Amino acid sequence: MKKFLFSFLFIISCFHNSSAQEIQKILIKAFQSADSSDYYFKVAKKSIKNQADEAQYYFAKNARCCDFNQLDSSIVYGEKAIKLLKNGDLPSLLTVYNNMSKVYRKQGQYDKAIQYSLDGIKIAEKTGNENWVAFYNVNLSLNYHDFESFKKGIYYGKKALNFWLKKKDTKPAYIYTALNAIAINYDDWNKPDSALYYHKKVFKYIKGKDTLTISSTYNNIGNTLLKQKKYKEAERWIKSALKISDINFQQNGGIKDSDYYYDQATYYINLARIAYELDDYKKAEAYFAKAEGNAKKSMNAEKLRDFYMARSIFNKKRNNLEKAVQDQEDYIKLRDSVFDVERAQKFSELEAKYQNEKKQKQILKSKAQLAERNLEIKKKNTQIIITLIIGLGLLIIIFLIYRQQKLKNKQQEQEFKLKSAIAKIETQNKLQEQRLQISRDLHDNIGSQLTFIISSVDNIKYAFELKNSKLDNKLSSISSFAKSTIFELRDTIWAMNHSEITFEDLQTRIHNFVEKAKEAKHDIEFDFIIDDNLKNLKFTSIEGMNIYRTIQEAINNSIKYADAKKISIQAKRLNNSIEITITDDGKGFDKANVEEGFGLKNMQKRIEEIGGKISINSKESDGTKINIILPDQR
Repeated sequence: MKKFLFSFLFIISCFHNSSAQEIQKILIKAFQSADSSDYYFKVAKKSIKNQADEAQYYFAKNARCCDFNQLDSSIVYGEKAIKLLKNGDLPSLLTVYNNMSKVYRKQGQYDKAIQYSLDGIKIAEKTGNENWVAFYNVNLSLNYHDFESFKKGIYYGKKALNFWLKKKDTKPAYIYTALNAIAINYDDWNKPDSALYYHKKVFKYIKGKDTLTISSTYNNIGNTLLKQKKYKEAERWIKSALKISDINFQQNGGIKDSDYYYDQATYYINLARIAYELDDYKKAEAYFAKAEGNAKKSMNAEKLRDFYMARSIFNKKRNNLEKAVQDQEDYIKLRDSVFDVERAQKFSELEAKYQNEKKQKQILKSKAQLAERNLEIKKKNTQIIITLIIGLGLLIIIFLIYRQQKLKNKQQEQEFKLKSAIAKIETQNKLQEQRLQISRDLHDNIGSQLTFIISSVDNIKYAFELKNSKLDNKLSSISSFAKSTIFELRDTIWAMNHSEITFEDLQTRIHNFVEKAKEAKHDIEFDFIIDDNLKNLKFTSIEGMNIYRTIQEAINNSIKYADAKKISIQAKRLNNSIEITITDDGKGFDKANVEEGFGLKNMQKRIEEIGGKISINSKESDGTKINIILPDQR
């Protein structure tokens, strides 16, 4: 109660007009007074001068009844407060929703308790009150715990904990509420290690004298140890909880509120369980007697349920089957029914009577005004019909305009797409014409010049008897270089004349290259295997040319330097990539002892330019394997 009083004082201190200040002083006295509370509430009710005063009165009544287990009254006053607070004092409204959730949870009406928490969250989120959102998540965690839906309980508890851990100025007490909710869900879900982890984590935030405010944590740790059959250790923790609770009771002025009875019932139930597990039946009976009184006074359905279940196990163990059956039946009634809590308190009857009298007066007045209202209703009905007809006509007109505009937009869109397609085709045609023109220029000019060079060199060699072997070799080298350049020029022209190159195109081109290579070395066996699903895969001319040049360089190296007898090329899909593998059975080389030439560097550069990776693995006398990985974005 002390905790709630502070929040109550904070909320009502926000009202500064003279009327609010007058009633708030009276409500504070009503809250602080143990014996004269009813008197001050009567005085406060007479002092109500406006709707804000009335709202604060019912807000305070709801909170007082909630703390002192007057559950039905708390619901009645809470509903009145909500109606008056909905369009005004949001902090008070959030507190009332919280109280209503607590009351329905005590009664075991978890559906209503959860609904009030969810309604509170909606308001808190809308107004940006994040702390209240976290508090309601803790409420949901506790409700789902009592409803034995532990997984959801842990989910909402962790939502609250994560929010408060992210905030720098979070009060340790807030973090404690979330840790406690998570831990008890784990405990009753039969996950003791997780339960103890979160229970003991509390002491990271609550330290020193402040640990006297968390007697429930000591009990909860003891409860988990009890389930692990560590009875003596559990007993020490629970007795510590009982001592701390007694100290708090004295410091709180000896006020026994619902939290006090709930905690006392919890401690004595656990001590009774430990006693009968240790076969001390006499002590267990004494503890159960204390637990029963406190459980009933707590008016908490979940606690009464725990009590009946624990005592039924105890009576069964000591072969008192009649009492065991009775406790089991009481437990089942609480567990499986909607709890019938009597609501026939005097103040509730008076409020109901007042409402009935008020309704009767309204009925009498309404009879006198019925004829006039009927005429007004007819007029309104006529106006509504005319309005509907006009509205329907407007809707039809709007629909026709919208439809016409939609057709016009669609037509414009199609025209735009057609123009874009035509422009694209024209651009592609121009590019193709430029490619063809460049190809023709290369073939006609550079190609013919290279052919002339070859012819001239050959004529020189045949026209003159060259006795100088160095000069003869040099001329042969020039002729070979020019021929090689013509082949490369033809490959370049081939690539330029294709906007797209398939694997089949590459395979044909490489086969042609290999056939020419075989003229110099007849004993080479060559394979080029392509997976069927890659044959129609298309590359750009740049990608295709780079792949071709890389494979060509690899084959050249195998023929010229490796003395290979067999060269194999394989292309296949690998996950989201394309893998090209080139292997030979040549003499290989040691990469550590061989300096990379321009050929290897060019291979790596070409593959990297098209977003691929290349690796070269070779050992002396063990052949060479080149692995190319290309992204498959098609």
